[in-house]
Amino acid sequence: MQQHIIPTSLPAESADPLLLERLLQPRLMLFWGAHTPTHTLLTALTTLAAQGHSLRIFDGGNRFDGYYVARLARQLRDRTTAIDPYAVLSRIRLSRAFTCFQIAELIENTAPGPDPLFVLDFLGTFYDESVPLRDSERLLLTCITHLKRLASYGPVIVGAREPRSLVKERWILLDHLQLAADSAWLIRIPEASEAALQPRLI
Repeated sequence: MQQHIIPTSLPAESADPLLLERLLQPRLMLFWGAHTPTHTLLTALTTLAAQGHSLRIFDGGNRFDGYYVARLARQLRDRTTAIDPYAVLSRIRLSRAFTCFQIAELIENTAPGPDPLFVLDFLGTFYDESVPLRDSERLLLTCITHLKRLASYGPVIVGAREPRSLVKERWILLDHLQLAADSAWLIRIPEASEAALQPRLI
């Protein structure tokens, strides 16, 4: 099994070129771990935007940090020319959702296209205990159907975290997402502050 290492504490130029190439392929990709892999995905999407790619971002947990993206963009270099962080940010179309119903509406109403779609902290709102598990599960399965539809036209990159101890019964939501993904990476953050991305065969 091939393993990729992305040190999330380092500048964006350290992003694995092979991983970035995979992120441009039309498929449903999942990055998950005990914590939301926000910095890993922000590093990847900043690098792609700096290369000239237009991106869509659905933020399900208020995770997008424009200052972080701009700071990473300033560290990138195109040969001897500095990257304009404003140009990078202008290639990003951001939509925020604060409930599972809002993010489901975003996904269901999105037209397919070739631009990469990043979904940050996708399951965060589905773990909300104020929504009955059966309703969260039904809504998630509908979302997955639409994510697969979008992934047949362009890349769909989803970030998710494990449920907290108080909502362990919601592991089934992460299980559904893992089974639906064309490829999945488990992100572990050891003491060295590096993220080990290990593809899982599902």
